[in-house]
Amino acid sequence: MSMSFFIFNPLYSSRLGDKHEKYFIRSGSRWPHSGIKRRGRLPHYLPFPFFLAYAAAWLKRDGFSVVCCDCVALDLPLAGLLKKISAEKPEAVFFETATATIKHDLSLAAEIKRLLPETKVILGGPHSTVFPEQTLAENPAVDFILTGEYEEALAELAAAMRDSLSFDAIKGLAWRAPAGPVSNGRRPLIEPLDKLPAPAYDQFPATWQPDPAVYWDGFCQHRPAIQMHASRGCPYRCDFCLWNQVMYANGRYRTFSPARIAAEMLALKERYGAKEIYFDDDDFTIIAAHVDALCAEIKRLGLKVKWSCMGDAINLTPELVGRMADAGCVGIKFGVETGSPRLLETLGKPVDLARVKLVTRWCAARGIKTHATFSLGLFDDDLASVGETLAFMESLDSDTIQVSVCTPFPGTRFFDKADKAGLLKTRDWEKYDGKASGVASHPALDLDEVEKLRSRALRRWLLRRLTSPGWVFRQARYFFRVLLGLGPAFMFGQLRDIFEEERRLGG
Repeated sequence: MSMSFFIFNPLYSSRLGDKHEKYFIRSGSRWPHSGIKRRGRLPHYLPFPFFLAYAAAWLKRDGFSVVCCDCVALDLPLAGLLKKISAEKPEAVFFETATATIKHDLSLAAEIKRLLPETKVILGGPHSTVFPEQTLAENPAVDFILTGEYEEALAELAAAMRDSLSFDAIKGLAWRAPAGPVSNGRRPLIEPLDKLPAPAYDQFPATWQPDPAVYWDGFCQHRPAIQMHASRGCPYRCDFCLWNQVMYANGRYRTFSPARIAAEMLALKERYGAKEIYFDDDDFTIIAAHVDALCAEIKRLGLKVKWSCMGDAINLTPELVGRMADAGCVGIKFGVETGSPRLLETLGKPVDLARVKLVTRWCAARGIKTHATFSLGLFDDDLASVGETLAFMESLDSDTIQVSVCTPFPGTRFFDKADKAGLLKTRDWEKYDGKASGVASHPALDLDEVEKLRSRALRRWLLRRLTSPGWVFRQARYFFRVLLGLGPAFMFGQLRDIFEEERRLGG
């Protein structure tokens, strides 16, 4: 006998005037955060919910009935979601939690249980991973919590429920035993990754409305652009990184096999007409030999599709960059984090700052667009290190940059350090929004002043780039590439939404 599951990603939104609303990006994002958009429009950034899609595919492979619904990608409010769940009457529901939305998550769980008392409510995601037993103890509507990387654990739990087996041996499961909530301990990470089925692209954003091309990262330069994973995890130990610490427990870096990745790229091109693949990995470029093997496999298949990735500037060489370009790479994002050698050592991230500048040149020479990210307000930051970071950022000839102020999410060492030092201002989890600040003081910095420094440095970076003929010429070339790849209506619509959101966030 099969069991029925309803897997979903809820949309939490609140009106801001007549035309706009605040919403949350959660499933699919390593950095849960809010945004502002026009009502009735999709977000300008919409990550594919990989864990949900892998979990759905695994359940379907094991013979379970699965209905999926990504409300953020459908712009479907909670009332519509509850109506759909009520109509489906699933035997179990599953969704991910996040710190900033945990009150909404638990309220939603209670409402589902009220509507369907026999339906099992299962939670996963970062916040419930950090507080599994407490969440169960305080919320009788929640039946099970899956901690960390949960796809295999969900399949085991589903089989145990279907066959009336004990839950005692399911690692990665917290549940309500007769004596009270218990956790069975962390589950080993999935190895090899090829154990995972291909993500259920045909179930998203909804089983009744499949279209994975609706998901979008603004770094992509062609449409349709489909998101993929080639690896999981990161060997570096940045203390602010939520996903690596909470979901992977700082576990080993793992890759899918090059043959599987290339075959999946080909399938996405043939089935959905993908013109670009974006590898939204934690870090795509950790193992140079793996990237090299994937490039060789792409060329062996004669696969003509552009691709881009989230990687780093640590392991790239001019030769590897050249082979990536020859295999279709058109964009690389990489995290620099800080321009302070002292902080890089503290973070445990072996970035060579001089090499970062070389990487941007190697990429520019091969027509690969670069996007560099920086983090301010690191626990060991001070005014000197912030100054070093901003000065390095201003000197970097990347095509775009991003500078964020760190949020101490529960489960990270950054949070633990701030808590131990008495710097946390609140445990009102709704305030722990990746795009907000003010949840913690800093031991050496006025974070309001850091924000002013950040804004001024961004303006100086742009002015400096605009006086560089080589950079301006390169942007003109990329502009026309993007214009052709996206079409003017989509491109200018995206730009309008981004600028409108930034204007409203800025006050």
